[in-house]
Amino acid sequence: MATALYRKYRPLTFSDVIGQGHIVQTLSNAILHNRIGHAYLFTGPRGTGKTTMARIFARAVNCSNPKGADPCLECDICKNITQGTSLDIFEIDAASNTGVDNIRELRENVKFPSSQAKFKVYIIDEVHMLSTGAFNALLKTLEEPPAHVIFILATTEIHKVPETIISRCQRYDFTRLSLEHIIEKLSTIAKNEKISVEKNALEMIAIAAEGGMRDAESLLSQVMALEDKKITAKEVEEILGTTQRQSLEAMVSYLLGKNAASAITLVNELSKDGYDLDVFNKSFLNYLRQVMLVCVDEKLAKIFSYELTKEQSLALVDQAKNHSPKELLYIIACFTEIQGKIKSAFIPQLPLEMAIIKSTQNGTELKTEEHGKIQIPAQTAPTASQMRAPEPTRVVQAPTAPQTPKIPPVLPVTPKSAETAPSIAVQETKIEVPDPEALSEPKLIKNEAQIADSDFTINDVKKNWGRFIIDTKAKNHSLSAVLQSCQPVSVEAGIVTVATKFTFHKDKLNEYGNKLTLEETFAKILGLRLLIKVITAEEAGITIASSLNQNTNPAPTEQTPHETSSLLNDAMNLMGGNIVQ
Repeated sequence: MATALYRKYRPLTFSDVIGQGHIVQTLSNAILHNRIGHAYLFTGPRGTGKTTMARIFARAVNCSNPKGADPCLECDICKNITQGTSLDIFEIDAASNTGVDNIRELRENVKFPSSQAKFKVYIIDEVHMLSTGAFNALLKTLEEPPAHVIFILATTEIHKVPETIISRCQRYDFTRLSLEHIIEKLSTIAKNEKISVEKNALEMIAIAAEGGMRDAESLLSQVMALEDKKITAKEVEEILGTTQRQSLEAMVSYLLGKNAASAITLVNELSKDGYDLDVFNKSFLNYLRQVMLVCVDEKLAKIFSYELTKEQSLALVDQAKNHSPKELLYIIACFTEIQGKIKSAFIPQLPLEMAIIKSTQNGTELKTEEHGKIQIPAQTAPTASQMRAPEPTRVVQAPTAPQTPKIPPVLPVTPKSAETAPSIAVQETKIEVPDPEALSEPKLIKNEAQIADSDFTINDVKKNWGRFIIDTKAKNHSLSAVLQSCQPVSVEAGIVTVATKFTFHKDKLNEYGNKLTLEETFAKILGLRLLIKVITAEEAGITIASSLNQNTNPAPTEQTPHETSSLLNDAMNLMGGNIVQ
């Protein structure tokens, strides 16, 4: 059986380790100056060298003929540790030894001195898998172990390790390896294995490894299974199901250049060649993120240095020039919306094609086309009295209710009796009725400042809640059904907070398209553009009944008891009043 590449080419000395220079230097100096600690904690992503570093450190502190800080690899102790036959080096898999009894056995064994080496070294891998009781049993021994014992704990999930354990160890954080380091190591392995691999193919393997050397070596081993003496980028694409970075760069260029036809052609070519479009979209979103961050500041490229070569970083910076983060945000939103829908689509290319067309259109124009071409007039925001006025040219009726008759404009009247009744103060009331032409489209507030200044309360929302549900049903039945179990909670700075009983209802109402539908429906009913925020009833600290809240004012129907005449309802809405019993 052939030895796996990650085992065959595992570093044996500190000088062989790549990408973790800060840790190598610290541990080497500790050995040279005889400042060896009793407990170490190695944490970081998978495949970054935690267990390998622990084994090197175990060899280095016990080597009979060290070469500086590096072990000689020739003495009996080094050979035994390398072959895994040393009686003084214990590698424990915490996932298989999670109980208190396992740690109690360990506590008993540490009392005995080492048989051959200077130190007994306990390497506990995936230490976060230990139970709470096991951690508690380990505490005292970990704090004050015998002088001949060293503990090395390794974990990929440091947040699961108790603070009491962390505080008793020297902590070392392993980082993801850069793309250059991985490619360099893979090139060396390919040369030793007498395999020719194209540079682009190595780059694709290194990117797929996501900064982990062990993953990169495993992928290279998989590619080498082709038994081909020359491995091309095309073969790597077929095995990994990934796409070349050139395709991602071309797609971004097409979208930023508003060239929808070329972008759609590229997607169909990838589909024709058998690429997984869902994987392509994930890679594309990652690439868009990189371009967006570079648009903000070129220095942010260091965040994903483990994913890019120097040439790719320069190409990324060049592509981001003359573009703003706002452009990239809109494109990312379009392609994030389709993630997860590609595999279930009848035509896999269709979601991507829709996202391309949407992202190459102007965001404002697209929104107005999809939601009724709502235009923003030049007039100022309506006052509270105007907002409550019904629209003379548009009558909304419930599914079973008779049509509501229009009310003629009410003219200001000063009673003659006011002059002869000194004990009664009569104030002249002037009701302004907006021009019907001005109310043909809702007057939307243009910015947040106008929203914050608008004279609008939660009572206005509750008063129109029933009509809001009915109008929403005409556009989306499922949304209307969800709103039946919702309740308006508050209005603040133009933001209407709505509480719902279930989390999945909250997620549905917060979807981009659904939220736009709700806000535009409110705009047409109230003549005022508001933003909607959806939270759960638990977050709001309230309890919602199973049906529509009784505090709301649903539209009158023929079955409503004590039905109020439509004329009185319209007058009440016009005057902004309520029925008092």
